Amino acid sequence: MKLFQRVLEPLVSVMGLVGIICVTLMMLHITTDVVLRFVFNSPIRGTITIVSHYYMVILGFCSLAVAESRDAHVSVEVFTELMPRNVQSGLAAMAAFLAAIVFGFVTVRTWIEAIHKMEISAAIQQGSLTIPVWPSYFALPLGCGLMAVTALWRAQAIARGAQSTFGPDMNGELPPEELANG
Repeated sequence: MKLFQRVLEPLVSVMGLVGIICVTLMMLHITTDVVLRFVFNSPIRGTITIVSHYYMVILGFCSLAVAESRDAHVSVEVFTELMPRNVQSGLAAMAAFLAAIVFGFVTVRTWIEAIHKMEISAAIQQGSLTIPVWPSYFALPLGCGLMAVTALWRAQAIARGAQSTFGPDMNGELPPEELANG
């Protein structure tokens, strides 16, 4: 499983980098559009479509695996906190396994939809500009697929009692296992 983690971890890191790039590009794009719109009365054509169909979609779906790999998804533990540790671990493994199954199905369905959108060359008309949006549909199966694989990896790690996260946690700190390896 260490080999699997060594392959998975860089893929998740790349998706995190893609998310960071999307946030940066979106910020620059919107800022430039606002400045051009209000200072020079010349907005960037297609900004709304590009932001909503590219940056936001890619950012949202590419970040799923990053959050899963750091155990950073929102969870409510009102009742499970009161349970014994082994029951908590069992429930966490089961939840990760169920997430892997659900995201596996979502991956297949979104792949089918992405292929369909590519075949019909899906585009959006914004004013006199036609913007193809079909490429952004491939972010969904890519992000959901990596999320499914990451959730499956986490499920087995939790079940074995091994370290079930990698990368820095929400406070920017590395897991104890990585700190020990230097």
